[in-house]
Amino acid sequence: YGGLFIGRYAAEVLGDYGCGPNHVLPTAGTAKYTGGLSVHTFLRIRTWMRVDSQELNQQVVEDSIAMARIEGLEGHARAAEMRKLP
Repeated sequence: YGGLFIGRYAAEVLGDYGCGPNHVLPTAGTAKYTGGLSVHTFLRIRTWMRVDSQELNQQVVEDSIAMARIEGLEGHARAAEMRKLP
């Protein structure tokens, strides 16, 4: 579906023109994986991480080494190994 209206007094016209995200809804079956057009449609999602403690990060380092080797990415495994504490 493109929009879901919940509540006794909810009406499509209110969602379309008063309090909804937008009247532009997905077509051609794309409602299976996306909702209506909104400001989020035009934003670029960025992910980031912050690592401040080498000591507290050691389990992540070990997991990264193991996962890289499982995937056959030896260079990644070695790069993670360089971050292990002695």
